[in-house]
Amino acid sequence: MSLVSVLACETYELEKIRQAVNTLLAPFGGMERFVRPGMRVLLKPNLLSATDPERAVTTHPTIVQAVAELVHQAGGTVLIGDSPAGPVEVIHSVWQKSGMGEVATRTGATLVPFDSVAWKQLNGRDYLLARPVFDADLVINLPKLKTHTLVLYTGAVKNLFGTVPGTRKREHHLRAPGTREFSQVLVDILELVRPGLTLMDGVLGQEGNGPGVGGTPRRYGCLAASTDPVALDVVLSRAMGYRPGEIMHLAQAGARGLGCSDSDAIRIEGAKDVLNFGRITLPKPRWYFNAPAWSGRLAGQMVRLHPRLDRALCVGCGRCAEACPAGAITLEEIPHFALSRCIRCFCCAEVCPQGAITPYRNLFARLLGM
Repeated sequence: MSLVSVLACETYELEKIRQAVNTLLAPFGGMERFVRPGMRVLLKPNLLSATDPERAVTTHPTIVQAVAELVHQAGGTVLIGDSPAGPVEVIHSVWQKSGMGEVATRTGATLVPFDSVAWKQLNGRDYLLARPVFDADLVINLPKLKTHTLVLYTGAVKNLFGTVPGTRKREHHLRAPGTREFSQVLVDILELVRPGLTLMDGVLGQEGNGPGVGGTPRRYGCLAASTDPVALDVVLSRAMGYRPGEIMHLAQAGARGLGCSDSDAIRIEGAKDVLNFGRITLPKPRWYFNAPAWSGRLAGQMVRLHPRLDRALCVGCGRCAEACPAGAITLEEIPHFALSRCIRCFCCAEVCPQGAITPYRNLFARLLGM
């Protein structure tokens, strides 16, 4: 059975995080099971954007520090890398704002920009992924527990999409505009990257319109770890209130044998009571999310879900226009949306530093209660 270790943790106080991470990894044999002397170990946190850790958008720096210290103690060399939404160059501001720069200074870890690529092919599709991921001997995945407007839930599997450097992410959104198709991209990347260990930051996560600053911080009060990222996501998404099979990329990953998507075949070790999250505000699933891309576009003509701008919050930074895969946003003083070209990926909402863009249903959809 796939093993998922869970632990109650209500604080980011460094010493308590250190103790919690050690306890969390004990059922697997500790960090020494994964790291041997001389290994190059890449820590892959969620560094979506340049935001303060208190916004619950990025993996908290104390968790990254605690894991880095354990890797060092086991004799490994630590690298920290991710590619946020937008151009590769923004990573420098993300390191500073997220606290990763301080983590590197305190631990001696090396911050690695994902500015070089390795060409991979899988299932007839081409992938240009960050070369440091494949140069490392081990990838430790450090996701953040959040909701996601497009794929409903973001955790261990979705976090690996950050191995696609910079604006190359737009190519995948364009190639796979439907949720089913984009989920296949996520599962392909999981198969290519295959992290050896995943540790989830669920102390403070998000609900509502995540995963960017438009999401609402929510205290889940837990940490979780597994060698099976699919099983870990299944356990935590079920705790959030999602039904079996509702998170499409998890169902697809299970069907392809990349992890366990059957909750009955997952053994949970530790404080199971911490998974009683209570009522969570989730993004509203829509029936056309499960349809092929062509039918989703047809349905979208009737029940259009599109981005809406709060002009009072917008500062005209242009990040949304940079991130839009379809080129549907032009910037004058404020963004203007060409909704006929919008593919409803909501990358614009994801990267907006002010949370000024949110999903909106048209009148027809609201009248139908959709």
